[in-house]
Amino acid sequence: MKGKKILFFAVFLMWAYVPLFSASPVANQPVGLVVRSPLYGSETTGTAVDIIPFGTFSEQLGLSTTVQTFSGTATELQQRILMAVSDVSYPITPGDTFRLSYTDSVNRIVTDLQVDSNYTVDIPAMGTIDAKGMTLPQLKEKIFALVGTYFAFSNPQLTMTGTGSFFVTVKGEVNSTGSYPAWGLSRLSSVVSDATNFASSRDVVVKSLDGTERQYDLYRALRKGDLTQDPLLKAGDVVTVGRADRIVTLSGRVFRPGTYQLLSGENLKDLVTTYGGGLMPGADIQRIRVQRFDNDISQWNAEYVDLLQSDSSLVSYDQVVVDSIEQTTGSVTVEGAIRSDEAYDATTSTAIAGQASGRIFYQFYPGETLQQMVRSLQVRLMTSSDYEHASFIRNGKKQMLNLRGMLSGTDATEPLVLQTNDQLIIPFAQRFVTVTGAVTRPGTYAYVPDKTADYYIALAGGVTTDAYKPISVSVTDGSGNKMRSDSIVGKEYSVKVKENTFVRDLAPTVAVIGLVSSVLSILYYSVLTYKGVSSLQ
Repeated sequence: MKGKKILFFAVFLMWAYVPLFSASPVANQPVGLVVRSPLYGSETTGTAVDIIPFGTFSEQLGLSTTVQTFSGTATELQQRILMAVSDVSYPITPGDTFRLSYTDSVNRIVTDLQVDSNYTVDIPAMGTIDAKGMTLPQLKEKIFALVGTYFAFSNPQLTMTGTGSFFVTVKGEVNSTGSYPAWGLSRLSSVVSDATNFASSRDVVVKSLDGTERQYDLYRALRKGDLTQDPLLKAGDVVTVGRADRIVTLSGRVFRPGTYQLLSGENLKDLVTTYGGGLMPGADIQRIRVQRFDNDISQWNAEYVDLLQSDSSLVSYDQVVVDSIEQTTGSVTVEGAIRSDEAYDATTSTAIAGQASGRIFYQFYPGETLQQMVRSLQVRLMTSSDYEHASFIRNGKKQMLNLRGMLSGTDATEPLVLQTNDQLIIPFAQRFVTVTGAVTRPGTYAYVPDKTADYYIALAGGVTTDAYKPISVSVTDGSGNKMRSDSIVGKEYSVKVKENTFVRDLAPTVAVIGLVSSVLSILYYSVLTYKGVSSLQ
């Protein structure tokens, strides 16, 4: 029985851990940014052109291509009523119907009400309410107040029995100008599905009956969740869809390929990182393909852009393709305190501290040296990078490096030619000093240049009464080498104040001696007592 339990437990562990090992990354898809050596040069033109299908207006925004119509069935009517009464922002709409009941001190009165085209509600024998701009809860409160004026303690009740509907005119960059049915909770996005492929989702104007016009950005509404850009429609609204200024398509190794409309000032970097959601693993960011039609020669041309070095302006109908990275002779892994952003501003990248650890796969040129690679990646180093303690790993063997010497040209070591699977580890600079021993507050303190051990001992609250006399201070560097006690303390140094441990070490010894003495005394008196009892017998 015991053997069966062990076998069952082993099978369970195998079942639980198999998915973990099977979910390995796809082959040839490194997790990290791939950077090509500048020694390969920059090819700006090419012949690779793939004609990308142009996305429709509805596809750009994820809209349905068919207009939703109201069939008037009992189920749909009930659903609209439930939606209206459950939404506190439901606007009173012409055609809304209600049932009002109240007591006139003798009888229970029931009457049906309706909102007319002027947003007025007539209550028999009581008066008229102007419901324009009101929500359903506001109208209910107004009606109850009016009934209470005529009949105290009338216990009024208002029930919605139907929702109104109206038509909205849609014109501009649409397949055909027409009127579309809407109701109180219809939004702007529900009536623009008939827009052409060249319509602008960023420039949709709604003109109300009072003559006011407002411009809306449906991309921000439907892709960014900003509902202020997708307003509720009202009776008499006229929707005008403008023509897009710049429409470009994006495809390839991005998270959100599609057709997008760019605003003024937005270019290739915005298209890839913001609209496209960033690059997928294996994307070639140094050869972004921009395809543009040349009207003079009536053909498509391709231009390649290195997004790590520069941005590129786009014109309408450009087609941007992010191809997969091409395999070269080999790559070196660089990780640690280095920026691995897909696109960044090289003028400010070194000024950002506290950046999370990054990883870069550097595709080196045949015969390229380690020193050349370090200079190429210099703009990606951070203020928190530890230049003096980098390590280079080849075939499992580690070699310490001083990157500062390589960057300044003072490194006298023989140039090291890169090989496939080499690794360069750049640690983060640890800007602290550790204080231990006979101090009030032992711990880690921020490093301050040109300070001695006395400064950090003062930060730790000074020496305590159990410090060894005379005061003895030891200072060691980050590698464990002992330094002079009065020397300047550097980063990662340790300062220790020697403790007087004589009394502390003596206390356990005294306690043990006392315990042994007590045990011996007990045994001695036990023996004497036993002998006394025996002599009496």
